[in-house]
Amino acid sequence: MPRRQSISPLEQVLLTRHVVPWWLYVLLAALCWLGLYLVGQWVIPSSQAGDDAATLLHSFALVGQVLVPLALLCAGIADLFNRVSRRRRMDRLQHEQVSERLLEELSWQEARDLIELALAGEGYSPGVGPVSGTDRVLQREGKRALLIIEFWRRPQLESAMMQQAFERAEALDAGELILVCSGSISGALRTQARRNGIRLIDRGHLQQWLQTSAMPANTLN
Repeated sequence: MPRRQSISPLEQVLLTRHVVPWWLYVLLAALCWLGLYLVGQWVIPSSQAGDDAATLLHSFALVGQVLVPLALLCAGIADLFNRVSRRRRMDRLQHEQVSERLLEELSWQEARDLIELALAGEGYSPGVGPVSGTDRVLQREGKRALLIIEFWRRPQLESAMMQQAFERAEALDAGELILVCSGSISGALRTQARRNGIRLIDRGHLQQWLQTSAMPANTLN
């Protein structure tokens, strides 16, 4: 059977974060304009007392039939522009041979997606827990793990950062802590991490994952 080239994990990270397609914004803009236009035509305010609600609804419909579709159209155009930009950026990254450049190009959201994708290959799956936007609760073999990406761009991992991460994991009653930092990590902190059961994902891990994920995967059709 012929072989086809599937998308690489890097492409999956960069191109699958859009939930709402851009054309849906345009469709919603048209539907909102039509709906609000009909409401404005149906609700005709009168000069009689007690018609304040009708007057208010009519005014809202007149203003809304302009502002709401315009906002949706702007959102659709912005989403389309972001998709094109990310597509070009992904093509550039796919042909980039230097992993240092790949790493610097990623935003923290993309780094988070890439790390979660790599950890999924190790058996980690999303978990449930009250955490911040830069933290993720994972689970493996019934045990809870806390993934912290807050410090991934810091030039150097400091003891206070590790202590803060450790306290957050303890508060969540997580059995494992995974801490990401692309900056330098001293030998003393690495020893401290091993002593406290903290898994460090450093620059070397990120570069290796990026190099692996940037290679397109071939599958049988």
